[in-house]
Amino acid sequence: MDTSSDEPRRALVALEMILSGDYITPTINGELYFNKPPFYNWVIIAFYRLLGNYSSFTLRLPMAVSLLLLGLTIFFFVRKYVPARKESASAIAFVVAMMVLTNGRVLIYDSLWSSIDIPFAWLTYLAMMLVYHFERRGNYWALFLATYALTAIGFMTKGLPSLVFQSFTLLSWFVYTKQFRRLWHPAHFAGIGLFLLIVGSYYWAYFSRNHIPLSNVADVLFEESTKRTVVTFGVVETALHLLTFPFEMIYHFVPYMLLLALLVRANSWAVLRTNSFIAFNVVVFLANIWVYWSSPQVYARYLIGQLPLVFTVLAYCYYELSSPDDTSRKWIERIWLGLSLLVTVGCWVALVHPKTRLIDGIGWKTTAAFLMMAIATWALWQDKNNRLRRMLLVMIVVRISLNWIALPGRLASRVFYKKESERIAHESLGAPLYGYKETIGSTGATDVNSFHIAAFRGEILRLSSRRQAGAYYLADSVSLVGEQYETVDTTRLFDRHPAKLVRFISPTDSTYRKQHD
Repeated sequence: MDTSSDEPRRALVALEMILSGDYITPTINGELYFNKPPFYNWVIIAFYRLLGNYSSFTLRLPMAVSLLLLGLTIFFFVRKYVPARKESASAIAFVVAMMVLTNGRVLIYDSLWSSIDIPFAWLTYLAMMLVYHFERRGNYWALFLATYALTAIGFMTKGLPSLVFQSFTLLSWFVYTKQFRRLWHPAHFAGIGLFLLIVGSYYWAYFSRNHIPLSNVADVLFEESTKRTVVTFGVVETALHLLTFPFEMIYHFVPYMLLLALLVRANSWAVLRTNSFIAFNVVVFLANIWVYWSSPQVYARYLIGQLPLVFTVLAYCYYELSSPDDTSRKWIERIWLGLSLLVTVGCWVALVHPKTRLIDGIGWKTTAAFLMMAIATWALWQDKNNRLRRMLLVMIVVRISLNWIALPGRLASRVFYKKESERIAHESLGAPLYGYKETIGSTGATDVNSFHIAAFRGEILRLSSRRQAGAYYLADSVSLVGEQYETVDTTRLFDRHPAKLVRFISPTDSTYRKQHD
C-alpha cells in the first residue's frame, strides 16, 4: 500500500465500514470521519466483496476502471464533435484520450494508487460533456437531470467541488451562447430537486443513525473546500500563486502542456470560437480552472478533470491549425526531443542510485529501458509530421521503465509497515487492542498501520485514553509519560515513528508491587 498518498485512508474507511457493518457512517479508528462522503468507499467495498480480499490490487482496481472509463468517454465525445474529417476525428480523439492517460502527473503518480481524484475526474468530465451533448439536441430535461445526477454522485464522492463545477459549467456556457433563460427552465429545477433527493436521502439516513448536529458535518465539508483558498492563505500568497500557477501546470502535465505555445497568436480565439465544440471546451475550462488558479494550495491531481478540455483544444490546434513548419511547433518538438534524450541517457543512473542499484536484475532492466527509450526517441525524431503521436509512445516507454526500475524500490518501505503492523496484530490476538491517546490517527500518517492491523485482526483498531485490564495498547513515548506499563514489543509506525505494544500495570498487580517494594 502506498504510504506517500491518502490511499491508506481510502482503504481504512472502506474496511471499517465492512468490519462495523455500518455502510452509512465513515469512520477512522472508530471515530466519525467527515472529510469525504462515502461513495468512493462504497465502490472500494464492492471490489473488496467481488474479489474477496483487501489487497492493494483490489484497492486500486476502481481507479484503473475509472481511468479507462475516462479515456473511453474522451474518445467518444471528441470523435463525435471535433471539427475534422472522420478519419482525422478518430485520430485526434485517440490522441486526446492518451494525452490525459499518459501525461507526467497521471502516468507517474496518480495511476499508481487508489486516487479518489481519478473517478471524480471522470464524473466531472462526463457531466460537462453531457451539457454540450444534450444542449445541441435541445433536450433540456435530459441535460439537467443527467448532469445533476452525476453532480450528486460527484458530491457523494468528494463534496462541494462537484456542485461548483456544475454551476460554473452551466452558467458560463449559457451566458456564452446567450441562453441565460435556460437556467430558468423547469427541467433545471427538476435537476436541482433530483440532486437534493439523492444527497438528502443519504444525509437523512446518516443523521437518523448518528445523532449529531448538522453543523459538525457541514463545517468540515465547507472547510475541506475552502482551506486551500485565499480565505486561509491571504492576499499576498494568493497573488503569488496567480503568477506561478500556469508554470506549475506545464510542469505537472508535461510534455503536452507545452502545446499551449500554439495558442500564442493574434487570432487564436477568433479561430477557436468558429466551432461550438472547441469553444465549449475553452469556455468551460476557463470558467472552472479559476477555482484552482485562485487557490494557493492546490494539488495537481485536482486538475485531472479539467485536462480533457484543454488537451482537446491543444490537439485540435496541433492537427488542424498548425503545420510542421510553424516556428512555435518546431520549438515544442525540439524540447520534446531534448527531454526524451535526457531521459534515455538518464536510465543509466539507476545502476548507481542507492534506491535502485540493489534491485534484482537492475542491469538487464536498465539496458532494456535504455534501448526502448532510444528506439522511441529515434521514432520521435524521424516522424516530422506527427511527433505528438510519437511522444505518446515515449511516455508509454517511460511508464514501462518506471515499473521495472523505480517501483520495486518503493515496495520495500510498503512491505516494512505491513509486516510491522501484522506482527503487532498477531502478538495481540485474543485480547483487545487500542491506539493509546494520540499515538494513532491524530494526523492520518498512521492510517497504513491501522489498516493492516484491522485487516489482520478482523476488527477496528479503536482509540482509547482509558487503561483497561488485559488489553493491549499501541503507544509512543509521549503518550506513556508517567504511566506504569509492561512492554510486550516495540515497533515502527509511519513514518519510522517508534512505538510500543504495552499492557498497563495497575497498583494491585503483583508486578507493580514488586517494582515499588
